Amino acid sequence: MTASRSAQWPGRRTDATVRAMQNRSRLPLALRGAAVAVLLAGLGTWVATGAHRGWTQTSAVTMQKDEITGIDYPVRRDAFVAGVEIPAAAAGLAAALVGFSFVLGRRRSPSAVAA
Repeated sequence: MTASRSAQWPGRRTDATVRAMQNRSRLPLALRGAAVAVLLAGLGTWVATGAHRGWTQTSAVTMQKDEITGIDYPVRRDAFVAGVEIPAAAAGLAAALVGFSFVLGRRRSPSAVAA
């Protein structure tokens, strides 16, 4: 019955076409939500590990004092300190996701659909 209706009215959208359009309109929103999640995760990681404004470090140096001589000496310990490239990369990925969502969210003109 749907095929005969679409044959009678070529401009009319079938149920399958409407469902496909609704799914397409959900994808840009999902991409924008993912962009917000990526951005918040990047900023959260950076802040949680110390908001270091340099490059990411995989070890930290602390100074300890020798009890006998009183001399300070550096001690290196394993630690992850996220640098500024973590939120920058997250912002770049979020911007790419948002841009892609705008490309997918564009409506086609009726002349492009008919062709």
